[in-house]
Amino acid sequence: MTMKTLRLLILMAFASMIAQPTVWSASPEEAVNALIPRLAASNVPDRYAAQMELQQLAAIASQPDAGAARSEMGKVLAAKAADASVPQPARVWIVRQLEYMGGAEAVSALSQLLNDNDAELRECARRALEKNPSSEAGASLRAALQKGGDPSWTIGIISALGQRKDAEAVRGIVPFLDQTQTLEASALALGRIGTSSAVDALWRVLDRNAAVADALVIAANQFAADKKNRQAKAIYQKLYQQSSLRASLRAAALNGLAKTDASAAAPLILEALGGTDACLQNAAVSVAPEALGRNYSKTLADRMPRLSPRVKALVLNILDASAEATVVESSGDTEGDVRLAAIGAMGRMGGARSIPTLLKLADSSVRAEKNAAQDALLQIHGAGAGSAIEQAAAGGEGKTRAIAIKTLASRQQASAVPVLLRCAKDTDEAVRQSAFGALGRLAGEADLADLLKLATQDQAAEAFDAIEAVAQRTQNKPAAARKLLAIAVDESTQAALIDALSALGGPEALGVVTKFTSSTDATRRESAVKALGNWPDTSAAKPLLALAENPSLPDSLHRQALQAIVQLVKSSENASAESLADTALAALRATRQDEEKKIVISSFGFVPHPKAIETLKPLLTDPKYKTEAGQAGVALAELMFRTDKTAAKGLAQAVKDAEISTEITRRANRILGRP
Repeated sequence: MTMKTLRLLILMAFASMIAQPTVWSASPEEAVNALIPRLAASNVPDRYAAQMELQQLAAIASQPDAGAARSEMGKVLAAKAADASVPQPARVWIVRQLEYMGGAEAVSALSQLLNDNDAELRECARRALEKNPSSEAGASLRAALQKGGDPSWTIGIISALGQRKDAEAVRGIVPFLDQTQTLEASALALGRIGTSSAVDALWRVLDRNAAVADALVIAANQFAADKKNRQAKAIYQKLYQQSSLRASLRAAALNGLAKTDASAAAPLILEALGGTDACLQNAAVSVAPEALGRNYSKTLADRMPRLSPRVKALVLNILDASAEATVVESSGDTEGDVRLAAIGAMGRMGGARSIPTLLKLADSSVRAEKNAAQDALLQIHGAGAGSAIEQAAAGGEGKTRAIAIKTLASRQQASAVPVLLRCAKDTDEAVRQSAFGALGRLAGEADLADLLKLATQDQAAEAFDAIEAVAQRTQNKPAAARKLLAIAVDESTQAALIDALSALGGPEALGVVTKFTSSTDATRRESAVKALGNWPDTSAAKPLLALAENPSLPDSLHRQALQAIVQLVKSSENASAESLADTALAALRATRQDEEKKIVISSFGFVPHPKAIETLKPLLTDPKYKTEAGQAGVALAELMFRTDKTAAKGLAQAVKDAEISTEITRRANRILGRP
């Protein structure tokens, strides 16, 4: 970035930030000078805008491609920071900008401030030198350390040198390890610096403060990050051998050793697993797969009998499929936590070998184990697991077979349909019922014929329920209906299929269901009327209206037919508004009693057509029907608002004028108030 560009950016920044128009020079020095009075405003909140402006100018000047422009701005800021005539609040904020963008050009001024009488300026300068990338900054901090000061100041200087990883500072920091107040800060700084001499100094005082061991871990981690594995390994090993250290530090050392030298870590991992320290055991389990190599599962499985229950459970969570036999065996452990861990492990990595055990545990009297086994059966996808569940469903003890069948359904294992069709013929009632339940979830259109053949053998309700469930999912519903009716030629089978035919629809199905509306069997007759009300389209309206208009129809069935028509009108998605209006009007004319009329009136709230409005308006003033008409009217107004705002508001006004109820009026007012 050129100086010309910097000046332009400064000018643009000020133009966007300054509230009152001012003519600005593009000079960085003049820009900073202009900000100083505001940076030192006596009212602290008044400084904020100027602080943000200076911060933005510093950010502009320190962009990655700034080059000379950054140096120029740094010089200006450094000069102002060192100038005692600049008010202290402004100097503090200027130094804070140097903390983030200053370079070598700022070191002299910042070093001068390290000796300032103002504590805040001194601390800001220390932080700025800590982050300054030039080597001169390190020299300045080393000189300040040598000069000394109170313990808190010395600690700050030591910490800054540590953050800089200043290798030349090691000699100056080491003596402070002998002072109680500065020992911890000195240790951590030496750990961050991490040279051999720093590490040697730390080893000499390891027994004096817990922070020294932390510092050694920091140093070892730095060696490891720099690919200096030999130096890192030496520290990790020596630390791990210090049995007097807290367990978390030894665990960190074990973790580091596993990453730098797996072969050296392996025996320590196995030793820790067999020990008594929970922290070390946790660390050993976490690094075992990486440190013990490809056969880690076998190595750990061989050790299982010698491990405590807690560690067994931890190990089970990391074993892979090669240890499936051990996992299955562990599911019979005397400790509940181990059994639960084994069940979870089977679900995570198990295959065919785990299935018999999981099926048995899925019927456990221990709720936690039963739930865990059921979850594992849903999760398990190892080699042969799905086939093994199908085999378990096909033969064996009845209760286990029923569990396997339910598992297949929950897993959505469609490949099991042939097995389930055979199970549906079983003499065991639990197996048979479970099979039909699973077929309802897994069978497809191609299986409808087989399902119907099974259903006709014993007229079992669960078999027809399965057919209905499949019908609901079928894509080509009319074709499926024809397929079923080609097989179901006797009346009793057709009657049992009424609900399935209702789900499928189509003219053939409609003809059969309509036939049952005149059956002498009351149950079949009522089922047929209900099915027509649930028809997938409005083609069922015609036979329902014919029923409703039949004067000899019993009152109970008459009302049921009207209710079915209302259901069709309310649920229809594809019929035209006019055809729905005509259907609702025909139903209204066919009513015999006031209660029936109220039922039909409710359907007009779902019919976005002028005929519905014309029907409802007179009813709003009829004491017998005004409540139902008001509810339907406000619902219809809400429905029509997007397509015919004028008609919707007119109806809402009529509802409001009828003064039917507070709630209905509130809804009407909401419509009238919409733009």
